[in-house]
Amino acid sequence: MARRITAFLEETQHQWLRQEARRRGVSVSALIREAIETLRAHQAWRPLDESPFWELVGAGRSRRKGPAISEHVDAWVYPVPSHRRPRKRLSGSKQRT
Repeated sequence: MARRITAFLEETQHQWLRQEARRRGVSVSALIREAIETLRAHQAWRPLDESPFWELVGAGRSRRKGPAISEHVDAWVYPVPSHRRPRKRLSGSKQRT
C-alpha cells in the first residue's frame, strides 16, 4: 500500500531531484523511494543488546595473570607481531652494544 506524504525541501534539493529523475527517466517519487531504500539497506545502527556481538561480552576468561583483557583491549585485538616488538635487553656481560 502506497502512502502519500508532504515533504518540505530546499529549492536546490527540489531542483536536483527533478533533474536527476529526468536524467534517469524515473519519477521524483521513484527516486525518493530509491533513496530511502538505499538508506535502509546501509543502516548499520541497532540497539547494542540486539547485536549478535553482545553475546560475546563476558564469554571468555584469560588464564594469564595481570591486567584484565577489558583494560587492554587494543593489545588483544590488535597484537603487535613478534618481529615488531622491541627487543629485550640482556643483563650482565651478554648485553649487546
